[in-house]
Amino acid sequence: MNYSLFYLTIFVLLIPYQSEKDDNPALIRFDNIWSSPYQVSTKYRHQLVNENGQYLYILNKTAWAYFVCEYPEKVIENVKKHGANVIRVCLEGAPYYNKLGYDLWPWQGSRKEPDYNNFNEAYWDEVEKRIRYAGENGIGIDLVLYFDLRPSIADIVVQRKYLDMIIHRLSKYSNILAWEIMNEEISNEAFQDSASAYLKVKDPFGHIIISSDGTTDDALWPYKNWMDMAIVHTCTGNQGKYDLEHWYLNIAKNIRQYCKPAFNNESGREIRHKNDDPVHRRKQAWLFSNSGCFWTWHSWDGCEGINDTSYFANGWEYLKPMRTYNESIPFWSLKPNYTVCTTRDKDLVFATLSSPNRKLTVMYCCTRKTSQYLQHRMAYIRIKDGIYQINFINPSNLARIGEMELKSDGLRNKYKILLPDFQDDLLIEIKEIMGKDKTLIDGTL
Repeated sequence: MNYSLFYLTIFVLLIPYQSEKDDNPALIRFDNIWSSPYQVSTKYRHQLVNENGQYLYILNKTAWAYFVCEYPEKVIENVKKHGANVIRVCLEGAPYYNKLGYDLWPWQGSRKEPDYNNFNEAYWDEVEKRIRYAGENGIGIDLVLYFDLRPSIADIVVQRKYLDMIIHRLSKYSNILAWEIMNEEISNEAFQDSASAYLKVKDPFGHIIISSDGTTDDALWPYKNWMDMAIVHTCTGNQGKYDLEHWYLNIAKNIRQYCKPAFNNESGREIRHKNDDPVHRRKQAWLFSNSGCFWTWHSWDGCEGINDTSYFANGWEYLKPMRTYNESIPFWSLKPNYTVCTTRDKDLVFATLSSPNRKLTVMYCCTRKTSQYLQHRMAYIRIKDGIYQINFINPSNLARIGEMELKSDGLRNKYKILLPDFQDDLLIEIKEIMGKDKTLIDGTL
């Protein structure tokens, strides 16, 4: 690699640049959760917050060709039916060209004979129109800047005009969740470093910046300062080697360990990735969510089937309850916990979140096999002194299937509780009714 070229490019990029478009546009706000752009919270580093102090629980859905698809209003309607509040869209690319025939090309010329000095203004007008429509309907945009094009560090000066166009035409929309530099491409790391540095300096509204790799077991470049989120993809299914505990749960734990929001922004599709068991997909989603991560529903209707407005992949109905539940609690204050509520049951996989003051704890547990029905199973609670309300909830529809009250006399005690009989999965919600001073555990002599 020519490092002198790399550093010279960075220097050139950060020199103040004047153009007729340099005046910062006014922020376009929406009367919903997208009233202002989201930033990484300085208090809760794994969360996103806007200027009003509102935290964002992300539920993402793929919609690659949203900017050119035949029925954008119906796409947004279906996104809302799923319960999603973000869509992942490409600004450049030809996703599933053999099926759709679309080439999203922001420049003049063509992919074979590009004119990178000029832009397809009609396309940009339509992009703005559809971003605004999504915002009006409460939907944010995870915007992938390069889907098929793979620029190198040698292209950065030419590509600066494209980045300028993005900033001046699109940064004003408060429902832009993130600039995602590339989709599943890491061979041009130096280019991505340079492009992100330029966006950080030039974007007047400071939108989040991310990028993505293909399916892996950990976050992409989590220690890069410009990577605002810990991003992973799991384009896998429910085969034996991709089990709930040793694959999905452990990956969620991996990406949550970094001091930034954790986001799986592409999960396995039905058929293509053999992720065909809707209940297994529900469990994947909840395990990520209850590990403190955000999730994506990736399916045919967001890819080559985007113009089939009647298609819904099996399991879509389980998404909205997950978002509804999490938005009903202070999810931003919860952190992974490994002692408050646990189980030793070999048939169960579980993830627990708890607030540091233990006013709220939520455990999600699920069977390893679909349709497995469990009876007379136990969980164990170790919690500070107080009286607690315990609610047992069905994650598929949020129906309450049981409740009890627990009095804790301190951390030295581990309380065994009987779970209600259930099939597939269960939420255990522990709420403090009356707190007391914490009794410490006597040290072992």
